[in-house]
Amino acid sequence: MLFNIVEQIRNWLTFCFKTLSSLPWAFRYRWETVKNGYVSGNQALPMVMIASMFISMVLALEWGKKLEPFGAKLMLGRMVSISVIREIGPIITGLMVAGRTGAKIVSEIGNMVLSEQIDALRAFGIDPIRRLIVPRVFASIFVMIPLTIMADTMGIIAGWFGSVVWMGIDSEFFWLSMRDGLFVKDLVIGVLKPPFYGLVIGLIAGYFGYTIQGGAEGMGKAATRTVMYASLGVLFIDFLLTKIILAMY
Repeated sequence: MLFNIVEQIRNWLTFCFKTLSSLPWAFRYRWETVKNGYVSGNQALPMVMIASMFISMVLALEWGKKLEPFGAKLMLGRMVSISVIREIGPIITGLMVAGRTGAKIVSEIGNMVLSEQIDALRAFGIDPIRRLIVPRVFASIFVMIPLTIMADTMGIIAGWFGSVVWMGIDSEFFWLSMRDGLFVKDLVIGVLKPPFYGLVIGLIAGYFGYTIQGGAEGMGKAATRTVMYASLGVLFIDFLLTKIILAMY
């Protein structure tokens, strides 16, 4: 059991090295990269926006109720905006993309492996990693920032709506509190994390799709493992980057 786990980790790291060293080929196959980014971004956008909106409204309600006894409800704008931009927007985007785009990548690559299209590419002298994996990994990286910006925008609007309608906060005070509480470093942190989430998602999904075995049953196992490990990978990277950033500041 332990040997199998170590072997899987070693194989994945080898796959990651090959993929990362081939990333410049994303510009060679730029149309494939752009197409994957466009399709993946459009498919994940509704889920990302809806999830961010509901989480932000819950956040406004929870913090509003906690702050109300202390007469500090006017801090809601600051707390909601910082929480959404630094943590909720990026992490919700990462988890939604891990589920939606991760499953898409593993199913596409896995189908090509099972239908022997990968072997056909090798027969023609084409590297499957450069032709198929790299564009999808690169696309999963660059779609994360636009998706996160949309998630942040909708999350803040939803938080404003919940604060004004259900907590009775004056709309102008909400935006003033947000303006006074946000700093440039908050925005930098908010856009620094998502590309790393996209990289981890693309590498995990690409690996399980590329190494799939066992037909339809193997496809189901690969999709399940992709969503599970990609989600855990997003949470781990979030913790790691947060620890590093806080240590720097």
